[in-house]
Amino acid sequence: MTALILAPLLLATVLVSGLAGAPIVRKAAPALMRTPRLAVGALFATLVIWLAGFAALGPMFAWVLSGPSGLLPGDTGLVCQRCLDAANPLPPGLEFNTFIPVILLLALPLILVLAMIIGGYRYRRRHGKQQRDLQDALGAGSTQTWIAGQPVTVIVHDQPTAFALAHRRWGIVISIALMELLTADELTAVVTHEAAHLRQRHHLILRLLHGGIAPLRWIPLVAAIDAAIPHYLEMAADNAAREQTSTPILASALLKIGEKSGPAALHAACGPVALHAAGIDRIRHLIAPPDGKQGMLPISTMLTVVGILFAGSLVVHLPYLQAVLEGCLL
Repeated sequence: MTALILAPLLLATVLVSGLAGAPIVRKAAPALMRTPRLAVGALFATLVIWLAGFAALGPMFAWVLSGPSGLLPGDTGLVCQRCLDAANPLPPGLEFNTFIPVILLLALPLILVLAMIIGGYRYRRRHGKQQRDLQDALGAGSTQTWIAGQPVTVIVHDQPTAFALAHRRWGIVISIALMELLTADELTAVVTHEAAHLRQRHHLILRLLHGGIAPLRWIPLVAAIDAAIPHYLEMAADNAAREQTSTPILASALLKIGEKSGPAALHAACGPVALHAAGIDRIRHLIAPPDGKQGMLPISTMLTVVGILFAGSLVVHLPYLQAVLEGCLL
């Protein structure tokens, strides 16, 4: 009975949230930006649970749909059917004959994981090339120094720029133009911001995010989460800088960088491999953050959706796991 109720509810929730969930993610921003590190974890968990619900649709439809079974050689089809029968919580007689092979429905989670692995591999190759190009651009005339207790690479560049690279040789990178533009306190705020990126492993988070969901960015909810998380990572780094210096000092530094920065070849070479300190758009959040109560209703909606997806995923995936553990493959 539980499966009969949750199955259609899971289907509706996956489809509606996937197609119409992006505005909810954006409207939850006033509350999420209050605790950006928690926001990153919550959005990441929402994405994972939604993917689990999406992957559960195929095995769920396999309970009620039957189709051709001749795609698999030998006894493989019989084994799949035995596992399906063992995992099916629905009473007999509810199946509908279709032209869809059941194996395709059962393989949906595997197809999803395989697509994510391929997307991650392609992203890693592209990311590696961009990082090598950036390192080549940094190599000419760079020097090493210490600022605010952090090792820093200083580069010769006519634009005030600062960014962090997840690389032992480079780490925090700033330009001579930035050092000439900012006061000592403002420079400390910028360096502390970049150090927070490295300490909190923001590069790793972005690699997992951008690489894993590359084939799924056409889904509005996935695209919205993919776009939101980098902003919250910047806010988390801002919070670390504010604790070290102050909000006015950090805001002043961001304003100066934003006013003086322009299009530059170095910025173009960075791509997604470097996390930048610049960002006039963040100043408004620093000096006049919105009322967090404005985002409480969207967050409540997100929690409800995540709860339904989580419960529905368990109802679908656990019977199959139990069937496997009980030896249906043998």
